[in-house]
Amino acid sequence: MCKMTKPAYSILLLAFLLFNAFSIKGQEDKETQLNTDLDNPTFKDRLVFGGGLGLQFGTVTFIDISPMVGYRLTKKLESGVGLTYKYYKYNDFYKNLTTGEKIDLKSHMLGGSVYTRYYLLDKIFAHVEFERLNYKYQDIYESAGQIVRKDRSDYVSSLFVGGGLTQRLAGRANLFIMALWNLTEEPNTPYNNPVIRMGVLVGH
Repeated sequence: MCKMTKPAYSILLLAFLLFNAFSIKGQEDKETQLNTDLDNPTFKDRLVFGGGLGLQFGTVTFIDISPMVGYRLTKKLESGVGLTYKYYKYNDFYKNLTTGEKIDLKSHMLGGSVYTRYYLLDKIFAHVEFERLNYKYQDIYESAGQIVRKDRSDYVSSLFVGGGLTQRLAGRANLFIMALWNLTEEPNTPYNNPVIRMGVLVGH
């Protein structure tokens, strides 16, 4: 799935909201069924798997892989952990004015997160998440007519709050979309508020 622009996300979110508005009538019946299924759940029944994938290629290459696994503590409360890997590459980001040499800028981010999610209705949930990433990149600058590259590493923490919607695809698979706000923006954060996520969940 290609990385989408904010306007595209907004249009998709609006369409998603409209779709859910038309199907809101059936939510109570589905919630009743969900409660029945979880009256005597097994450990496997409570597990939730999923995540998101973001891809973009061209002048800017972007790869985002974010698997997650959760556990349904109650009929409405879910908690879990996730892994995140992000790769950025900006072609010809830096140009040596003396030699004309062009340098690509690359960075890697790897880390994990913990989250808690509360289902207000069958399809609507509130979401809180803490994420910490290790940010590895090259500091590129020119000195005495030469390009100098220094490998650097830093940690970036993010605290997200927000909510989202789910829509049944087939069986126990659901499409989800979330709108989150990062409360702890740092200089090296990879996010711009609001943070929009999409993906698939299996196990609800």
